[in-house]
Amino acid sequence: MKRFFTLALVLLLLGSITGCMGRAAGPSGEENTPAQITPVSAEEDVSIQSEGEESTAETEEEIPADAVSPEMDEEEIPAEEVPEEPYVRVIDPSKPMVALTFDDGPHKTYTDALLDILEANHALATFFEVGRNVARYPEPVLRAYEMGCEVASHSYAHRNLGKMKKSSILKDLAAADDAFTAAGVPAPTMVRPPYGSVNAAVKSQTGRTMVTWSIDTEDWKSRDAQSVIAAVQGFDNLDGHVVLMHSIYESTVEAVAVLVPWLQEQGYQLVTVTELMAYYYGELPQPDKLYGYTYFVKNGRTDSPLTLPGPETPLADGSVAEDPAAA
Repeated sequence: MKRFFTLALVLLLLGSITGCMGRAAGPSGEENTPAQITPVSAEEDVSIQSEGEESTAETEEEIPADAVSPEMDEEEIPAEEVPEEPYVRVIDPSKPMVALTFDDGPHKTYTDALLDILEANHALATFFEVGRNVARYPEPVLRAYEMGCEVASHSYAHRNLGKMKKSSILKDLAAADDAFTAAGVPAPTMVRPPYGSVNAAVKSQTGRTMVTWSIDTEDWKSRDAQSVIAAVQGFDNLDGHVVLMHSIYESTVEAVAVLVPWLQEQGYQLVTVTELMAYYYGELPQPDKLYGYTYFVKNGRTDSPLTLPGPETPLADGSVAEDPAAA
């Protein structure tokens, strides 16, 4: 009897264990069933690969355009810009030079246009300005001075000084001086008398240097750029000359835009009147003295040029020039 009871107990235990194992596998034993692999056709495989390629292309487009890959050619990488060496202006007394001069300004537009041309070509000129115009347009006068151009007087009201008394002449020139100083530049010691008209008082009783010209382009008459260009280019030798133009005509600006680079191509140094006198004629402008057509035409190049002081005009050997006025 005990054997029967023991056998029944064993069978009961075996049945319990089998039931627990069935419940752990889940309904119908699905969780224990190996995953089924569905065959893929050749067409479906191509479709899957195409989709993968498109996805890769989209990813590549997201890479920044300026990204540098190790395989990029070295020439495609921009090189660092080398800073331009500052221009140093040096006048060689042995080489040709000419002084461009402009009367009747400053003009509200054309004076700056002329200065733009000069600045772009590393050139200087002398501006004989009318005092009442300086009072109206002081900015271009100050700019010309700061550029290194020579700023001189053309009287205050552009009256005929040669027909005026000494007292009236001095009064007019003093009014012009005030306009210049108000514009922020020193009162000029150099004057070009309007119309080139002088009398005894103008020549030697004003305490100022009087300067006229040696070449008249007559730009005031023609108002034509080509005529002005022809007037200058028609001279075989411009060395040592003072050229008269006016800063109040658009045609003159157009002519200067051609003449400045042309003169430099011909080997001329573009200098101020004072520089021309010092380097070419070997003389500094003197007060109560007239330098006119005869002076610039009859006198040749000096054998003893002066060197003006200043950082803009160092000596060719790099040494510092001494002030000839102090000698």
